[in-house]
Amino acid sequence: MKKVVIFHMDGVIVNSESAWAIAAKEVFSSLGVIMDDESYNQTKSMTTEEVTKFWFLRYP
Repeated sequence: MKKVVIFHMDGVIVNSESAWAIAAKEVFSSLGVIMDDESYNQTKSMTTEEVTKFWFLRYP
């Protein structure tokens, strides 16, 4: 039985940045956000809540 689960997002244990980039582009593009590499780079260090607010202010 597992007693501990490590949830880790900053790329030290697993480099998940490319998966987050794909997901962000798919999700935000489907909502009308113009999402290219430059746009993604503006928000890649933000939390999910922060990036959602960031794009909602620009594309309500």
